Amino acid sequence: MSANGRAHLRVLLIGSFVLVGSGGGAPSAMAAPLLVGVAKLDLTPPVATPLAGYSRRKGQSASGVHDSPFVRAVVIRQADREVAMVSCDLLIVDERLAEAVRRLVEKRRPGASPMLFLAATHTHSGPGGYGQKFLEKLSMGHFNPSVFDFLTAQIAEAILSASARLQPATVSYAATSTSGLVVNRMDPGGVVDPELIVVTFHDAQRQPLGVVVSFNAHPTTLGSWNMALSADYPGVVTRVVEQQAPGAICMFLAGAVGDQGPVKMGAGFEPAERLGGALAAQVVRLMDPRGREPDADTRALGWVMQRVRLPAAHLRVGSGQLPAWLSRLFVDDDATLEVAAIGTTLFMGAPCDLSAELGLELKRAARERGYQPVVVGFANDYIGYCLPERLYETDSYEAAMAFNGPKTGEMLVGELKQMIDQLSTAHE
Repeated sequence: MSANGRAHLRVLLIGSFVLVGSGGGAPSAMAAPLLVGVAKLDLTPPVATPLAGYSRRKGQSASGVHDSPFVRAVVIRQADREVAMVSCDLLIVDERLAEAVRRLVEKRRPGASPMLFLAATHTHSGPGGYGQKFLEKLSMGHFNPSVFDFLTAQIAEAILSASARLQPATVSYAATSTSGLVVNRMDPGGVVDPELIVVTFHDAQRQPLGVVVSFNAHPTTLGSWNMALSADYPGVVTRVVEQQAPGAICMFLAGAVGDQGPVKMGAGFEPAERLGGALAAQVVRLMDPRGREPDADTRALGWVMQRVRLPAAHLRVGSGQLPAWLSRLFVDDDATLEVAAIGTTLFMGAPCDLSAELGLELKRAARERGYQPVVVGFANDYIGYCLPERLYETDSYEAAMAFNGPKTGEMLVGELKQMIDQLSTAHE
């Protein structure tokens, strides 16, 4: 969207609905039941495809498949409102892919307009070939329209399939602090967010239907040496949880991972197995419904989406910086932000590699407003790294990848806070 043709709208779309769990409280006469459907589809392209994640691979095609990437969808509906939470084992979801999925869903279901929360797990060994921008091609390889169309079709089909399998459900939220699994890769003494969050949708028999896992470590246990398709440690988490909960799907959402690195132990694929296995064991404990009541919050809930104008592009080349007019040719000038409330659980979507410090600020803001927070990185768009302004002048890789300059991170956090306030006001 061009700067000349776009108005900066604080709130582009707002939806609200009433959500009543079965764990207590008298339901409103107007309240409709909560319905949830889940689906999972393979994202392994049918053609030779480069891996996305490391420019050092130089666009070489994948040598094979170590573990298949997937798209997982959880569709939540109440009355005439519908939210589709989607996780893809991809490096990023850019604006073009998100819009193509929306258009295809609307084409396949005329008149349907679910709020789409589409995120990438940020695996650095997923399929590439779907990015059309110059900077995307550096880490994804040459654009292949057949790969783009395949990914679009599979993601849309997962959403449609989940929406066709709706059943009564409840939702619960649990979190724990992990130990020894994540480090600050910019600064060994810097901020770390070791929190593991699990949101579980249970069916009428209180069996897990859909499990949403959020953790804050870059999926980079596999380096550029790996040439086989893999979902990295998030793939291990989802595989193990799904084995422990037959019939359920488990999706992984990358949190504020911008400066958060995984603790690696072992060689080859062993670090992914170790980290994923350790997290999965805790997820299984947290999703156990015994002794935990489902969310019974009855206030009006919903979602807010907006498109915001970004600060001017600042592209660095070594120790210098490209002229503004040239930087604008490579960098987005706007971005999509979303917040979605399901019960007291609040998903906050940031279209970037968000630093842990900014992610913790968002979590605090949500909790102060009575929500249980889930920060979702790589959601609906991608604009690079977003850091606190004081970290922008460092010589780090993360700072160099902050394409829209030093103020973008705090600006996006401020916008998301105002969106939470907008949602909270609608609920009063």
